[in-house]
Amino acid sequence: MAVALVFVVLSPVASMLTRDASGRTVIGWAVVQALATAAAFLIPQVRQIRSEQRQAKAEEREFDTRVEVKLALNDALEPVVRLLGEIAQEPRRGPRDQLRAQAVPLVLTTAAGLTGEDRVRACWFALDPGPPQRLEPQESLGRAGPVTTVFTGGTPAGDAALALVTDNRPLRVDAMAEVPAGQWQLEDVDGYESLLVVPVTVANVAFGMITLDALEPGTFDDDDVALLRLMAGLLGTALSIR
Repeated sequence: MAVALVFVVLSPVASMLTRDASGRTVIGWAVVQALATAAAFLIPQVRQIRSEQRQAKAEEREFDTRVEVKLALNDALEPVVRLLGEIAQEPRRGPRDQLRAQAVPLVLTTAAGLTGEDRVRACWFALDPGPPQRLEPQESLGRAGPVTTVFTGGTPAGDAALALVTDNRPLRVDAMAEVPAGQWQLEDVDGYESLLVVPVTVANVAFGMITLDALEPGTFDDDDVALLRLMAGLLGTALSIR
Protein backbone atom coordinates (compact mmCIF):
# COMPACT_ATOMS: atom_id res chain seq x y z
CA MET A 1 0.00 0.00 0.00
CA ALA A 2 2.86 2.38 0.77
CA VAL A 3 4.34 1.80 -2.69
CA ALA A 4 0.97 2.40 -4.33
CA LEU A 5 0.58 5.63 -2.34
CA VAL A 6 3.97 6.82 -3.60
CA PHE A 7 2.88 6.30 -7.21
CA VAL A 8 -0.47 8.01 -6.57
CA VAL A 9 1.38 11.10 -5.33
CA LEU A 10 4.03 10.87 -8.04
CA SER A 11 1.53 10.89 -10.93
CA PRO A 12 0.14 14.45 -10.41
CA VAL A 13 3.61 15.74 -9.52
CA ALA A 14 4.95 14.41 -12.81
CA SER A 15 2.00 15.98 -14.60
CA MET A 16 2.82 19.43 -13.17
CA LEU A 17 6.50 19.07 -13.99
CA THR A 18 5.65 18.03 -17.54
CA ARG A 19 3.83 21.33 -18.13
CA ASP A 20 6.87 23.31 -16.99
CA ALA A 21 9.44 21.20 -18.84
CA SER A 22 10.69 21.43 -22.44
CA GLY A 23 12.41 19.23 -24.97
CA ARG A 24 13.29 15.72 -23.97
CA THR A 25 12.45 16.50 -20.34
CA VAL A 26 8.78 16.68 -21.30
CA ILE A 27 8.96 13.17 -22.73
CA GLY A 28 10.76 11.92 -19.62
CA TRP A 29 8.21 13.34 -17.20
CA ALA A 30 5.37 12.14 -19.42
CA VAL A 31 6.76 8.61 -19.25
CA VAL A 32 7.12 8.92 -15.47
CA GLN A 33 3.53 10.13 -15.20
CA ALA A 34 2.24 7.25 -17.34
CA LEU A 35 4.21 4.68 -15.35
CA ALA A 36 3.15 6.19 -12.02
CA THR A 37 -0.52 6.19 -13.06
CA ALA A 38 -0.30 2.61 -14.29
CA ALA A 39 1.49 1.47 -11.14
CA ALA A 40 -0.97 3.26 -8.85
CA PHE A 41 -3.80 1.41 -10.62
CA LEU A 42 -2.15 -1.99 -11.00
CA ILE A 43 -0.65 -2.46 -7.53
CA PRO A 44 -4.05 -2.59 -5.71
CA GLN A 45 -5.35 -4.89 -8.47
CA VAL A 46 -2.40 -7.24 -8.01
CA ARG A 47 -2.90 -7.19 -4.23
CA GLN A 48 -6.58 -8.05 -4.67
CA ILE A 49 -5.79 -10.88 -7.08
CA ARG A 50 -3.21 -12.33 -4.70
CA SER A 51 -5.62 -11.99 -1.81
CA GLU A 52 -8.30 -13.86 -3.79
CA GLN A 53 -5.77 -16.54 -4.71
CA ARG A 54 -4.75 -16.98 -1.06
CA GLN A 55 -8.42 -17.19 -0.06
CA ALA A 56 -9.08 -19.77 -2.77
CA LYS A 57 -6.11 -21.84 -1.60
CA ALA A 58 -7.28 -21.58 2.02
CA GLU A 59 -10.76 -22.74 1.00
CA GLU A 60 -9.21 -25.59 -0.97
CA ARG A 61 -7.11 -26.63 2.02
CA GLU A 62 -10.18 -26.44 4.27
CA PHE A 63 -12.12 -28.62 1.83
CA ASP A 64 -9.27 -31.15 1.67
CA THR A 65 -9.10 -31.19 5.47
CA ARG A 66 -12.83 -31.84 5.74
CA VAL A 67 -12.56 -34.69 3.25
CA GLU A 68 -9.65 -36.18 5.19
CA VAL A 69 -11.58 -35.89 8.47
CA LYS A 70 -14.63 -37.58 6.95
CA LEU A 71 -12.49 -40.38 5.54
CA ALA A 72 -10.71 -40.85 8.86
CA LEU A 73 -14.04 -40.88 10.72
CA ASN A 74 -15.48 -43.37 8.23
CA ASP A 75 -12.43 -45.63 8.56
CA ALA A 76 -12.63 -45.44 12.36
CA LEU A 77 -16.36 -46.08 12.64
CA GLU A 78 -16.59 -48.87 10.06
CA PRO A 79 -15.22 -51.68 12.30
CA VAL A 80 -17.37 -50.54 15.23
CA VAL A 81 -20.54 -50.50 13.12
CA ARG A 82 -19.64 -53.88 11.61
CA LEU A 83 -19.20 -55.32 15.11
CA LEU A 84 -22.63 -53.99 16.12
CA GLY A 85 -24.14 -55.81 13.15
CA GLU A 86 -22.39 -59.05 14.10
CA ILE A 87 -23.65 -58.76 17.69
CA ALA A 88 -27.20 -58.13 16.53
CA GLN A 89 -27.13 -61.04 14.07
CA GLU A 90 -25.53 -63.60 16.39
CA PRO A 91 -28.33 -65.87 17.74
CA ARG A 92 -26.19 -67.75 20.29
CA ARG A 93 -25.67 -66.16 23.69
CA GLY A 94 -22.08 -67.29 24.23
CA PRO A 95 -20.63 -66.00 20.94
CA ARG A 96 -22.76 -62.86 21.29
CA ASP A 97 -21.21 -62.14 24.70
CA GLN A 98 -17.75 -62.65 23.21
CA LEU A 99 -18.50 -60.17 20.44
CA ARG A 100 -19.91 -57.69 22.96
CA ALA A 101 -16.68 -57.91 24.98
CA GLN A 102 -14.75 -56.79 21.88
CA ALA A 103 -16.75 -53.56 21.74
CA VAL A 104 -15.06 -51.92 24.73
CA PRO A 105 -11.40 -52.06 23.56
CA LEU A 106 -12.43 -51.25 19.99
CA VAL A 107 -14.35 -48.15 21.08
CA LEU A 108 -11.56 -47.03 23.44
CA THR A 109 -8.91 -47.38 20.74
CA THR A 110 -11.05 -45.54 18.20
CA ALA A 111 -11.96 -42.75 20.64
CA ALA A 112 -8.34 -42.12 21.60
CA GLY A 113 -7.23 -42.17 17.97
CA LEU A 114 -9.89 -39.75 16.74
CA THR A 115 -8.59 -36.96 18.98
CA GLY A 116 -5.44 -36.79 16.87
CA GLU A 117 -3.34 -36.18 20.00
CA ASP A 118 -0.36 -38.18 21.24
CA ARG A 119 -0.35 -40.15 24.48
CA VAL A 120 -4.07 -39.93 25.15
CA ARG A 121 -5.36 -42.57 27.58
CA ALA A 122 -8.90 -43.93 27.23
CA CYS A 123 -10.63 -45.78 30.05
CA TRP A 124 -13.92 -47.62 30.48
CA PHE A 125 -15.68 -47.44 33.86
CA ALA A 126 -18.53 -49.93 34.26
CA LEU A 127 -21.45 -49.07 36.53
CA ASP A 128 -21.99 -51.50 39.41
CA PRO A 129 -25.47 -50.93 40.91
CA GLY A 130 -24.23 -51.97 44.36
CA PRO A 131 -25.16 -51.01 46.95
CA PRO A 132 -23.32 -48.78 47.09
CA GLN A 133 -23.19 -47.76 43.46
CA ARG A 134 -19.71 -47.80 41.98
CA LEU A 135 -17.95 -46.92 38.76
CA GLU A 136 -15.13 -49.41 38.39
CA PRO A 137 -12.34 -49.18 35.79
CA GLN A 138 -12.34 -52.33 33.69
CA GLU A 139 -10.08 -51.46 30.77
CA SER A 140 -7.73 -48.68 29.68
CA LEU A 141 -5.82 -48.18 26.44
CA GLY A 142 -3.37 -45.67 25.07
CA ARG A 143 -0.77 -44.08 27.30
CA ALA A 144 0.88 -46.49 29.74
CA GLY A 145 -0.50 -46.59 33.25
CA PRO A 146 -3.67 -48.48 34.17
CA VAL A 147 -6.45 -46.60 35.92
CA THR A 148 -7.37 -48.13 39.30
CA THR A 149 -9.57 -45.45 40.84
CA VAL A 150 -13.03 -46.65 41.87
CA PHE A 151 -15.75 -44.00 42.18
CA THR A 152 -18.01 -45.07 45.04
CA GLY A 153 -21.32 -43.50 45.97
CA GLY A 154 -21.25 -41.61 49.26
CA THR A 155 -17.86 -39.96 48.56
CA PRO A 156 -17.39 -36.53 46.93
CA ALA A 157 -15.64 -37.99 43.89
CA GLY A 158 -18.05 -40.92 43.64
CA ASP A 159 -21.17 -38.77 43.90
CA ALA A 160 -19.81 -36.34 41.27
CA ALA A 161 -19.03 -39.16 38.83
CA LEU A 162 -22.31 -40.98 39.40
CA ALA A 163 -24.27 -37.75 38.95
CA LEU A 164 -22.72 -37.25 35.51
CA VAL A 165 -23.63 -40.78 34.47
CA THR A 166 -27.19 -40.77 35.81
CA ASP A 167 -27.84 -37.30 34.36
CA ASN A 168 -26.12 -38.22 31.08
CA ARG A 169 -23.91 -35.10 31.17
CA PRO A 170 -20.42 -34.92 29.64
CA LEU A 171 -17.56 -33.22 31.44
CA ARG A 172 -14.51 -31.48 29.94
CA VAL A 173 -11.66 -30.29 32.13
CA ASP A 174 -8.98 -28.18 30.42
CA ALA A 175 -6.71 -28.04 33.49
CA MET A 176 -6.88 -30.27 36.54
CA ALA A 177 -6.17 -27.27 38.77
CA GLU A 178 -9.77 -26.22 38.05
CA VAL A 179 -11.20 -29.39 39.64
CA PRO A 180 -12.32 -29.15 43.29
CA ALA A 181 -10.11 -31.05 45.73
CA GLY A 182 -11.05 -34.73 46.07
CA GLN A 183 -12.85 -35.00 42.73
CA TRP A 184 -11.82 -36.59 39.44
CA GLN A 185 -8.37 -37.72 40.41
CA LEU A 186 -8.01 -40.87 38.31
CA GLU A 187 -4.31 -41.61 38.43
CA ASP A 188 -2.09 -38.59 38.97
CA VAL A 189 1.20 -40.47 38.63
CA ASP A 190 1.37 -39.40 34.97
CA GLY A 191 0.55 -35.78 35.77
CA TYR A 192 -2.29 -35.57 33.24
CA GLU A 193 -3.86 -32.14 32.78
CA SER A 194 -6.83 -32.57 30.43
CA LEU A 195 -9.83 -34.77 31.09
CA LEU A 196 -12.92 -35.66 29.07
CA VAL A 197 -15.75 -37.73 30.55
CA VAL A 198 -18.81 -39.00 28.65
CA PRO A 199 -21.53 -41.25 30.12
CA VAL A 200 -22.62 -44.41 28.31
CA THR A 201 -26.40 -44.61 28.50
CA VAL A 202 -29.15 -45.99 26.26
CA ALA A 203 -32.85 -45.26 26.79
CA ASN A 204 -32.20 -43.96 30.32
CA VAL A 205 -30.25 -47.12 31.20
CA ALA A 206 -26.74 -46.26 32.43
CA PHE A 207 -23.87 -48.65 31.70
CA GLY A 208 -20.89 -46.56 32.80
CA MET A 209 -18.61 -43.88 31.40
CA ILE A 210 -15.66 -43.37 29.07
CA THR A 211 -12.82 -41.06 30.06
CA LEU A 212 -10.01 -39.58 27.99
CA ASP A 213 -7.06 -37.90 29.68
CA ALA A 214 -3.96 -36.22 28.24
CA LEU A 215 -0.72 -34.80 29.57
CA GLU A 216 -1.11 -31.30 28.16
CA PRO A 217 -3.74 -28.77 29.31
CA GLY A 218 -6.48 -27.78 26.87
CA THR A 219 -6.03 -30.91 24.75
CA PHE A 220 -9.72 -31.57 24.07
CA ASP A 221 -12.30 -29.34 22.37
CA ASP A 222 -16.01 -29.41 21.52
CA ASP A 223 -15.37 -31.65 18.51
CA ASP A 224 -13.73 -34.22 20.78
CA VAL A 225 -16.77 -34.09 23.07
CA ALA A 226 -19.08 -34.73 20.12
CA LEU A 227 -16.93 -37.59 18.81
CA LEU A 228 -16.68 -39.23 22.23
CA ARG A 229 -20.44 -38.96 22.71
CA LEU A 230 -20.86 -40.70 19.36
CA MET A 231 -18.51 -43.50 20.42
CA ALA A 232 -20.28 -43.77 23.79
CA GLY A 233 -23.59 -44.15 21.97
CA LEU A 234 -22.19 -46.97 19.85
CA LEU A 235 -20.78 -48.70 22.90
CA GLY A 236 -24.07 -48.32 24.73
CA THR A 237 -25.88 -49.88 21.77
CA ALA A 238 -23.48 -52.84 21.78
CA LEU A 239 -23.90 -53.38 25.53
CA SER A 240 -27.68 -53.16 25.33
CA ILE A 241 -28.03 -55.98 22.79
CA ARG A 242 -28.87 -59.10 24.83
